[in-house]
Amino acid sequence: MRRAPPRGGAFLFRAKIPPVGHRTIAKLGEIRDEELHRAGGTDGPTRKFLLYAALRREQRVAVVAETSAGTEIVRILTLAQSAFRELEALLAGRPTRLLDDVRDGEWTLRDLLRHAIATELRYREQVRYSATRADSETIAIPPERLPCDRLDPPDPTFADSRRGDLARTLGLLARAREETDSALAGLDDALLGRPSLWGEARIDVRERLHQIAAHLVEVTLQTEKMIRAAGEIDSEARRIARRIWSWRGRHERLSRPELLVALDEELAAICLA
Repeated sequence: MRRAPPRGGAFLFRAKIPPVGHRTIAKLGEIRDEELHRAGGTDGPTRKFLLYAALRREQRVAVVAETSAGTEIVRILTLAQSAFRELEALLAGRPTRLLDDVRDGEWTLRDLLRHAIATELRYREQVRYSATRADSETIAIPPERLPCDRLDPPDPTFADSRRGDLARTLGLLARAREETDSALAGLDDALLGRPSLWGEARIDVRERLHQIAAHLVEVTLQTEKMIRAAGEIDSEARRIARRIWSWRGRHERLSRPELLVALDEELAAICLA
């Protein structure tokens, strides 16, 4: 008999979050360095000051939110969302042509992001299987339990990743992340020590769960390498925005929707300063 996944206590993990500021982060990334030091109004603070104030707010909210994250599994998942948000902030607002124009060897940026989506789906099922399989079942996940191969996320849900623009492709990765967090947040921490496999290596569920964030960090670094080679650079504002958005990922599943809206409004106001 398959082991039922125990619920991770009474903690409510919010997988569904309000629409957040992809467009705002894109606009922040477009602020030129000479505009960053310009004061708003007659004696107002500079945009640089406002961006760092926004970073402090996100850090403060994240620290408070994480004290209520009642399970280790939820805290691990927030690391994955943080890694995704930094990738989003790196790419938001950049030209869609980069998806198919920039390459690293045989891989285009689109190939890399489709791989990120497919890997997210595969890791989710591998964690879920390892955590909930019956003791009589094999440690290795049966191939038919995997939703796709490593390079090709399944149609029709992710079909737009083949031809969609950059915002749409990132949105599909966001959807995959949301589904992962919704599926795994309720697992009990007692399952983290159960055995799993990574290729031929024997690991446990905890390490496999941490790999979700680690892989997204790897994708971000590879993306950065690819777009740098194509001549894309980060303004100082985008570099700060990446930190802001990464911290947003640490708490957005935990924070009240109205707080997220307020934080988004404060970020949008910086674009108008």
